[in-house]
Formats: sequence, structure tokens, C-alpha cells
Amino acid sequence: MHFNFIPISGGGRGHNEPGSESTSRTASRAAPYATGFTLIELMIVVSIIAVLATLVTKMIQVAQAKAAEAQATTTIATLKNAIESFNRDEGVYPGWSLEVDDPEEFNGFPALYEGIAGERPPNGKGGKNSPYTEFDNSMIVVVDEDFEDEFKEAGRSIFDSDVDKFYLDPWQEPYIYRENRSKRSKEEWMIRRSGFDLWSAGPDSVNDAWYGVSEEGEEYDDIGNW
Repeated sequence: MHFNFIPISGGGRGHNEPGSESTSRTASRAAPYATGFTLIELMIVVSIIAVLATLVTKMIQVAQAKAAEAQATTTIATLKNAIESFNRDEGVYPGWSLEVDDPEEFNGFPALYEGIAGERPPNGKGGKNSPYTEFDNSMIVVVDEDFEDEFKEAGRSIFDSDVDKFYLDPWQEPYIYRENRSKRSKEEWMIRRSGFDLWSAGPDSVNDAWYGVSEEGEEYDDIGNW
């Protein structure tokens, strides 16, 4: 049997047949070129990211502010219940014997703390069923002897009933307490004019409630039991 071999050469194919050099060049010319971002496009992307970051940051700040206000409101409500429990047991509110000389400087919270959280007599000054509530020990502070206008953590003095202790609000300022019921006259600085006043100076840490309720058209962010 005899076979005839016909050699195959590149030139034997048509120019338009698949695999030809001409077809490869055409396909190469038809392929899209890979392009990067232009400067304007990059600037737009960066601007969008900056706007989104600003919005997210603002949302976080608003959420944190609302959480702090809610925490202060809850703390005041909890302390209010404890104070009322003390009153039912003792017939008076904590600090009933305290005298108020300068309302702007007065804060009866140390007496309140000992009444609702301190040990019962004879070792302490708490009510007969004390403690009426639990405090976050990390937020209980005393006046710093080295820096009179500052506070420091109570530490071991938390067990000493003769050391004045204060309780910090979410904005690192002490809650303010005044017993009003036992006072002979209902003064202008009394917010409720009966019972007691308990409040936080609020987010701005400015104690606007020192001298009673706000005047007409005036607002403040203090958070209290009124």
C-alpha cells in the first residue's frame, strides 16, 4: 500500500482561517486595553469614603450620647427607689440633719451614700436594711487631698463611714443630692420643694439646676428626679 504525504505549511491556510497570524493580529487589536483610575475618579472615591466615615462617626457619637443619658436616668431612678426605701425604714430622708449654707457649693451625696449603701449602726450610718442598692465601686470617689478641686477613686476609704464619698455620672462629674423635706422653709433653690432633689449636671457638666427649675424659655440638660 502506498501513501502520499502532503506537507502542511503555514502559507497553505487562508489568511482568515482560525489560527492564522493575521487573525491573531486582528484579535489582538480588538482586545480592550486595561485602564486604571483617573485622578478625578480617585478624588471622587476618596470624597465618598470621607463622607461615609464622617456619617458613621457622627452616628457613633449620637449613640454614645444617648447611652450616657440613658445610664444617668437609670442610675437616678435606682437611687430614688433606694432613698424611698430608706425613708420607709427611718421616717426621714438621708441627710435630713444637714444644713445648707451655700446652695451652689452644697452636695449632700456623702450622707446619701452612707444612708443607702453604708453599714448599719453602730459601725455605720446606713438604714436598718442597708444596703438598699449596689454601686459601681470604680465610680465611687473622694476628694483628692492634694488637689482639692479633683477626685480620686475611693480605694480602701470606701469602708470608712467618716470619709465623704461621691458617685460619678457618665460624664465624670458627681451626682448632686439635697434633702428638702426637713427644711423649715421651701427655698428657691429647691427644685421639687419637697422630699429631695437628685440630679446629674448632664452632658455639658454645667450645673444649671443649682438654683431650682429653669425660667420660662430657658433650657438645660441636667438630668434629675423631677
